[in-house]
Amino acid sequence: MRVYTPDELRRFLEGVDAALRGKAEVVVIGGAAAAIEYGVASGTRDIDTWTRVQKELEIAVERARQATGLAVPFAQSGVADGPAELESRLERALPHLRRLAVRVPEKHDLVLMKVVRGDEHDLQAIEAIHQRSPLDLETLLDRYQGEMGAAIIDPRRLKGHVLTMVERLFPEQVDVVEARLRMRGR
Repeated sequence: MRVYTPDELRRFLEGVDAALRGKAEVVVIGGAAAAIEYGVASGTRDIDTWTRVQKELEIAVERARQATGLAVPFAQSGVADGPAELESRLERALPHLRRLAVRVPEKHDLVLMKVVRGDEHDLQAIEAIHQRSPLDLETLLDRYQGEMGAAIIDPRRLKGHVLTMVERLFPEQVDVVEARLRMRGR
């Protein structure tokens, strides 16, 4: 399956914007959000959304595929999990678009969404986000402990993913974080 670069994703979303007849809003998550808003250069194979893709947006997506020559898969994610309050912290991406309002999770929320799956590709994207715009460890831990309790993953596995992320981004803090999580049970 083809990987789309951040520039291609932006161009595609500009094509969607141009093809829309009215206004539409979409919350983009995953690798597409990491690429278009946080500069993760590795790109992604698709555009996953947090929100349902309405019919008018589906039509515009198809028109954009034809106009740009980019056959980017674009659909609501079948499985996505994140901090409980992430919708209150969504940020506008690509503000130059006139009809399509693209929103993305705030960077700490996106990182926690990627930590849930925790595969190597996700960890590399997290590292790229952190290198471009440093993450705050306290914010990550507060949201993990306070907002990830309903995540659909074994809590021990999620804790392991969080510790792996901490080890890669904040290696000097691993012992402190392990003690904090042990003390608070998460």
